[in-house]
Amino acid sequence: MMNAISLALTNPMGGADLAPPPWVPDASRYMPAATGTRWPAGFTQTYAAGLNYQCSKLFFGSPDYPTNDFLIPFTGFGLTEGGTAPQETVNPNANIEIDEVFFIHPDGTEYPVLFGGLAAATVTAATGIVYGQVTLPAPLPAWSIFGIRTVWHGAVGNSYIGGYRCQRHRGEKYWAATDLASVQALAVANAASTPDRDPDAFYNTAGNVSNSQPLAYGPAMVLAKGWDGRPVPLVLADSLVERQELAASADARRNMGIWRRWLDQRDPVWGSCIPLVMGVPGSKSVQELATSATLRWNMIDAIATTYNGGKPIWTFVLDQSGRNDNSATASTWSNAKFGLVDRVKTRYGAGTHVIGITLMPTFTSTDAGRTVAGFAVATLWNPVTGTLATVNNSIKASARYAGVIDMAPAFMSDADPTKGPAAELFPLGNVVGHPGNQDGVTTWDTMKLPASVPLGSRIIFEYQPGLWTSRTLIGRADNGDGTADYKVSEIFATNVQDNAALLAHGMNLDTSSYVHPVLHGVLRTVSRIPQSEKLKFYP
Repeated sequence: MMNAISLALTNPMGGADLAPPPWVPDASRYMPAATGTRWPAGFTQTYAAGLNYQCSKLFFGSPDYPTNDFLIPFTGFGLTEGGTAPQETVNPNANIEIDEVFFIHPDGTEYPVLFGGLAAATVTAATGIVYGQVTLPAPLPAWSIFGIRTVWHGAVGNSYIGGYRCQRHRGEKYWAATDLASVQALAVANAASTPDRDPDAFYNTAGNVSNSQPLAYGPAMVLAKGWDGRPVPLVLADSLVERQELAASADARRNMGIWRRWLDQRDPVWGSCIPLVMGVPGSKSVQELATSATLRWNMIDAIATTYNGGKPIWTFVLDQSGRNDNSATASTWSNAKFGLVDRVKTRYGAGTHVIGITLMPTFTSTDAGRTVAGFAVATLWNPVTGTLATVNNSIKASARYAGVIDMAPAFMSDADPTKGPAAELFPLGNVVGHPGNQDGVTTWDTMKLPASVPLGSRIIFEYQPGLWTSRTLIGRADNGDGTADYKVSEIFATNVQDNAALLAHGMNLDTSSYVHPVLHGVLRTVSRIPQSEKLKFYP
């Protein structure tokens, strides 16, 4: 089989072939080696009586090259999400006591991750970082799915910070018990997640500590030696990297959102890239790498110094940020985005290779996101004639960037370049029969659909002639006859006509407007951004 370095992509317009420059391997350099890692962020949680020893079992995708020696940092600080993000000020009120961590090989073998040779470690609240290490007896094969199982505890009544919503369809678990032996027993038995930690009522739901799927503690990132020289993006990010998805729609490698999915495409020419994502939902450019938002940056620089002989754990910067800096004055908006780029270049050098990304708009809708015509876009967000158009033009023209990926057209509908992907673009067939007992009183949480509908889809169906309603699919049991029974998160008594027309949403209703694309809108956009855009990743 040919190596990605040796392949070339024929230019359909004629002229020279396009191909990445040869990758220069550096097998001794730690680089990001896990898809889907997240910073602790959002909100603290309290250790309840009988549940203060906890264990998360999470699965990640490895790079498309063999790896062997792993470096796994855990942090004691968390990030805000929303208006003040990414400030590193959501912190536990006591240290996080790690009891043990295991690396789970694809063959099921667990290898202990050690902290300076010890199984346990104390992560200091608000500032602490500890580094676990494990060397496997043989290289982990390229493109593997591996796990990290973390056991930690604290005193009842104290708080901790997590970052991961467990993804049931990928075998992830979250346990809690009264002591170490009890939580270890749950993990050894691979028991069902403890109800208090993974309740059906809040599965796949983002909110606050009282109405959200619980956040599990785990690694801040996973790095490994064995790097084959492919580009590694440091991503200046907000929620558009992944928050449009939460748990149920994650792919086999824990990817969610447009950019994690697009970067991880196993393209035969351009290869896949595992990113170092610096932001969280709500991040603003003006707040990144500014007051109370430097601990992550100090950490990645310390890894370069301590473990990489001064070489960074990334090769270029990908600037997806800026949407949350929106302003009616275009120059104010674009200058907020550019200010972050300037701070990055001040930190790492004026020659730092930075690639920009254009921004996508927000909509309202008169028909719950069903049709393109039903979307409305304000002057602020109009990508053709409005403020956003001016901002995107300034991004494309800025000398701060070595190149720009103009992703906005890939996201927009073909029928109207000012509006995004509506449900009418994603016909799925029909509901099979009807859910529930149709008395309009008894609630139902399961519906039969064509088995081709992906788990995690946000669907809309014509429950009565001319009337439409939506559900989110959070569980799936295949019937073996071309249909599957899907569990839904919105539980109502809706009376549904037989064989109702079925569509998939492209956008999610976020309070009163459509901000985030959901699964089908995400996948459509990913498929419309050429992988050859990765050529821009090279200086």
